[in-house]
Amino acid sequence: MKSLPSERLFDSDFLNDLQEGVWIADSHGRIVFANRTLARLLTYENGNHIVGKNWRELLPPSEVALLNRSFESGAASYTLPHTHMIGNNARVVPVKMVIKRKIIGRENWFIGTVVESTFTGINREIDAWVSSQVMENAVDGICIIENGQIIYVNRRFEEITGYSSLQLGRMSLDRLVAPVYRKTITQFIEEPHRFLTTTRQEVKLQHRTGREIDCELQVVPLEQANRHLLLCYLHDISELKQAERMRTEFVAMVSHDLRAPLAAIREAISLLADTAAGRLDDKQRRFLSIAQEEMDRLNRMIDNLIEVSRMEAGKLELNLKAVDLNDIINISLESLALLITKKNLKVVRRIPPRLPPVAGDPDRLLRVFNNLLDNAIKYSPESGTIQIEIDFVDPEAPVLSEPGILANTSYLKVTITDQGPGIPAEFLDRIFGKFERVEPHGSGIGLGLAIVRSIVELHHGKIWVRSTIGEGASFSFILPVKEGV
Repeated sequence: MKSLPSERLFDSDFLNDLQEGVWIADSHGRIVFANRTLARLLTYENGNHIVGKNWRELLPPSEVALLNRSFESGAASYTLPHTHMIGNNARVVPVKMVIKRKIIGRENWFIGTVVESTFTGINREIDAWVSSQVMENAVDGICIIENGQIIYVNRRFEEITGYSSLQLGRMSLDRLVAPVYRKTITQFIEEPHRFLTTTRQEVKLQHRTGREIDCELQVVPLEQANRHLLLCYLHDISELKQAERMRTEFVAMVSHDLRAPLAAIREAISLLADTAAGRLDDKQRRFLSIAQEEMDRLNRMIDNLIEVSRMEAGKLELNLKAVDLNDIINISLESLALLITKKNLKVVRRIPPRLPPVAGDPDRLLRVFNNLLDNAIKYSPESGTIQIEIDFVDPEAPVLSEPGILANTSYLKVTITDQGPGIPAEFLDRIFGKFERVEPHGSGIGLGLAIVRSIVELHHGKIWVRSTIGEGASFSFILPVKEGV
């Protein structure tokens, strides 16, 4: 950016013809002139809309503090290679700026020379898009990130976070979320090229006041002129989470209240079966057997409901030990042997020798294997094959950057694959949710995989599924290796 010749400092025609934005402020910081280029850059009709404003109010407070100290120490100029100005309708405009101090008479005046930053010059369509009323009035918070910094936010993003666009303009997205999510967000920011598709996850946002807000964050990578941008949508799900908590508390309360009468009915059925066994015909014995089986199934459902509520309330404690996954697999397969034999299934293990133990609760991990293997058996065709594979997780794998994963810890990955009909694509993202069932008329209430996910995540692990219709399903989960064993 060129310096302005002194003799043309107040030549408005000359200044208005410049391709750079220019403003001039008096000793009090009040802008007395702004040229047409600056007005266009800040989306004003003309420079008169800028005249009268204090130039310090158009810049981030952190930059102003540095500027003041610099000029107080005697500096004649200050360069801002990457900053923001607040334009019309509080629009955040990325710019480069040079501010010079000039003595006129006996007073210090200031002259600012401004050019657009790289972002607004890259793609005019994006610039017009972020300025649109659609973006500003969106029900979700929206921000755009470039080079790790927030360069645009809409009004809703300000409302959700509690920060103004000026404050957000000097912040990184990872500062807005709870510490447990920062590793993942930092990776989004620093390595956006690794995330080639839309990424969506629930996070806890830290409001300016310090309170936490449940939000769903959706990150969309954008490629513009060889630059990596991130478009972020922030959806406040606080009310939804509160409703879920209320539902969970209600289900837990009802489940506890049902336990006593169901126990009495179960005991009565058992007593009847024992005392009247010799006086019942085959049809009556069959009905009694069905009643016992259904009562057992109902009790298992209630146990599942209570366990889910305990997990969500954080009341489930793990008895962590060094666990050999081979032992857990053996116990699980033994308990399911009759079902495996009945369908003439083949179980193939691909497990490396001298497998290190994981840090886990053996009873809870057995439940994970029982559920996943039971599902694999259920959906496998006659004479089909079920594969159990265990391997080490690559230290650079993106999954190790997920929230809840232990840092600087080795992990094992377990994959259980069947040859069943596969899972429809629309269920893959929600199959681990509560009360979700692939078969709407199937048995159960859709809590098995929700419990599996909760147990795995309590172990600082992660579980996911991959499936193609007609080609079976693969459930994978990771668990931390027990250190020092």
